[in-house]
Amino acid sequence: MIRSALPGLLLLAFAGQQATTTVAADAADAAFSLPGDYAQSTSLADLEARFGAANIRIDDTPGGVYHGVVLFPDDPTRRAYVEFYDDAPLAGLHAIRIRDRDSKWRGKHGVRVGMPLAELRAINGKPFHLSGFDQQRRAWVHDTWSPALDDDDASLGKLDVDEGEHMYFEVELALREGARGGDAPANEASISSDDPMYPRLGEIAEVAAFGATTSLDDEWE
Repeated sequence: MIRSALPGLLLLAFAGQQATTTVAADAADAAFSLPGDYAQSTSLADLEARFGAANIRIDDTPGGVYHGVVLFPDDPTRRAYVEFYDDAPLAGLHAIRIRDRDSKWRGKHGVRVGMPLAELRAINGKPFHLSGFDQQRRAWVHDTWSPALDDDDASLGKLDVDEGEHMYFEVELALREGARGGDAPANEASISSDDPMYPRLGEIAEVAAFGATTSLDDEWE
């Protein structure tokens, strides 16, 4: 009886080990997802507990006006730039941003650095508004994933804030090498991703960076 039961016990042990591995993998994926479970209340101590204090360097983030930290500063596959509203001590999470093309970080619905604008538009499920492109051939999308909320179309874009989320999802766009200036808007305060004046925009622009941000005006806890 003991011998006949052994294979079953081994299968149970193997299944338990697989379940534990799956849970660990899911937790790791969640840690590298934006906005995920991050919020304005996320503290430096929370980041240290999640990623390890040795993997966090206190530093000013590139181009930012806030003080912050860099996660995994020497590893482009895991690097992230984090900003806080308060600098002494670091508190009040303002933003987490990803800029590396080979990053394992992902935005909502799999948004990644290098993704074509056309794919971003397909993921959102509806047109969105962007501002740009500036002299550095950059543009931005922030909290404008659902600009046409009316009686005919009251649905939200899939990249808009979901229930239970506490940060806005944002994207920085860049024109690809060889893109002609006339094929993209220039210094527009707000223009639709589907503007008929720029039919090639979806193929000549791509995600250069993405992130999640908060605002001091938000009522999220």
